[in-house]
Order: sequence, then structure tokens, then C-alpha cells
Amino acid sequence: MDELQEMREQMAALKEKLNKQEVVNDRQIRNMLSHKKKSVDKNIWIAGVCGLFVITFGNYNFYQMGLSTWFLIGTTLFMSACFLATVIPHMWVRKEDIQAGNLLAVAKQTRRLRKLYKDWEIIGIVLSIIWAGWLFAELASAVDDKQLLYTLIGGGIFGGIIGGIIGLRVSRKTINTLDEMIQDIETTSNLDGEEKVEEVKE
Repeated sequence: MDELQEMREQMAALKEKLNKQEVVNDRQIRNMLSHKKKSVDKNIWIAGVCGLFVITFGNYNFYQMGLSTWFLIGTTLFMSACFLATVIPHMWVRKEDIQAGNLLAVAKQTRRLRKLYKDWEIIGIVLSIIWAGWLFAELASAVDDKQLLYTLIGGGIFGGIIGGIIGLRVSRKTINTLDEMIQDIETTSNLDGEEKVEEVKE
């Protein structure tokens, strides 16, 4: 009887130890996910600063060059829409859910955010080309000095290429971080590959 009681106590102690270890591991993974989400959210500040710069400094210079009011309004709406398209999807993956919610639900929202970033690599390029074409057309009608016109257009193209490269690098880095978050959740959940996809994409 004493040996049986001792075995029961040992099993209870082992179970308690495992439960504590599970709680510690869960808290560690949630803290790590929160840190990565905070890193991803830096893109909101990048989008905000870039948008504010174009809306204020950019529009002021466009106005001084005699570009149309419609172009200034269109630029403001375009930059505002891009900013909102960055901010709102980031709200899908909430800090509260990461800290205390269902991690598979967090993974599902993270996949949605990842898909949006992937789609925006194409959408952003298309919209930027349309806006740049409108800008060049406005410059052609407002600037009489051909040499100055070509210099402005050339500078705009060069700046657009550099900005596009930087934007794509930021997007790819963000996608990689989101992939890491999804992988961390799936690994912690101890699911096999087929179950992961079904649970998260549901």
C-alpha cells in the first residue's frame, strides 16, 4: 500500500510539473508572437510618415508648380487610402488575442494579413504607376521648360524605383515575419501538416 501511495504521489508531482511546464511554454510562445507582431506593426508608422510627407510637403510643391486641384485631391485620397489599407488589416491580429485568445484563430487572421501583403505587392505597383502617369501628365501641362520637365520626370522615375525596391523589401520582410508567427503557432499546437491547413484556413 505504501509503495502504491508513493507511486501515486510521484505521478501527481510529475503531472503538476508537466502542467507548469506547459503553462511556461505557452506564455513564452505568446510573448514571442507579441514581439513579432510589434515588429510588423512598425509598417503602420512607415506608411503614416510616407503618406503624411506626400500629403503635406508633396502637395505643397505640386501646388507651387501649378498642378491641378484634382490632382492634389486625388493624391491626398490615394495616400489616405493606402494608409488605411495598412492600418485596418493590422487590427485583425490583436494583441489581446495573442496574449489570451485561441492561437489557431490568431494564425487564421495572420494568414489573412499575409495574403493582403502579398496581394499589395502587385496592387501597390499598379496604383503607383497610375499615379505616376497622372503626375507626369500634370507636369507636362504645367511646366514649359522642357529641360526642367525631363529632369523632374527623370527624378520621379528614379525616386519611384528606389521607393519601390525599399517597399518590396519591407513587404518581404513582413511576410517572412508573419510566416514565422504562423509556424510558431502550428508547432506549438502539435498538429500535423494537413490538420494545420484545415484548422487555420477554416
